[in-house]
Amino acid sequence: MSATPSLTCYILDTGHCLAHEHHLIEGGARQEVACHSIVALIQHPEHGWLLWDAGYAPRMLDATARFPYRLYRWITPLRLRPELAAAAQLPRFGLTAADIGAVIVSHFHADHESGLLDFPTSRYVTLPEAYASIANLRGLAALRRGHLPALLPADFAARMTLLDRFTGPPLPELGPTCDYFGDGSLLLVRLPGHARGQMGMLANTTRGALFFVADSCWLARSVQTRRPPARITHFIADDPTQVQRTIDGLHAFAQARPDVLIVPSHCPETFRREVEPTPAA
Repeated sequence: MSATPSLTCYILDTGHCLAHEHHLIEGGARQEVACHSIVALIQHPEHGWLLWDAGYAPRMLDATARFPYRLYRWITPLRLRPELAAAAQLPRFGLTAADIGAVIVSHFHADHESGLLDFPTSRYVTLPEAYASIANLRGLAALRRGHLPALLPADFAARMTLLDRFTGPPLPELGPTCDYFGDGSLLLVRLPGHARGQMGMLANTTRGALFFVADSCWLARSVQTRRPPARITHFIADDPTQVQRTIDGLHAFAQARPDVLIVPSHCPETFRREVEPTPAA
């Protein structure tokens, strides 16, 4: 049996918003924290480069300039720099947007989709239920799901790949996976609750096994202590009951697989420890 390939992985910062820790986790401190939106730049030795999420990009400021979308910026004040957009960082790795074969979209919230327009030749990989949940939404209905329609490329549907075969090896307490490359190096799994059709990605990388869990939790401590976000966040959650079940599943997974580093998309502690240094302002 051939060995599972090791993937090159760079974890990049695309900017941050400000949030209150006691909203991010029950019992959190009453202090403001920076929630960075990370993406993962991944190279498969045979299949080339892909991006896990598209993160923030400066166009989000334009997309939130007017009501009702400006409410997004009021709720989560943005701190963005053009050089932190995922596409803007590619040259330091010797890459251009054309080198990115696919962008895997964990879910359709603005802090994960703002950079999609910067990848005009990439395939977009998502779940059918995720895309269906936002495809025709506008105004407050879109905002209620954390989605900004202006961030979605006009030809998104023409270039998307919908994943509907989750028949790969199950992850402990989390269910069956989609073996993306068919060699065990990158497994996608449903992580319901926070957003319709949210996915996580377990990657076998040269820096170890990394489990990118998107916004199934906002702090790694949530998994360690099984504490969900505060009740006020139920307003933006697709299914608050499933949020807790997914956190419980991640906790059980972490107990069964202590070798795997769980990487939430916005955890300040994980950011400080794991994210690739970004260019100076």
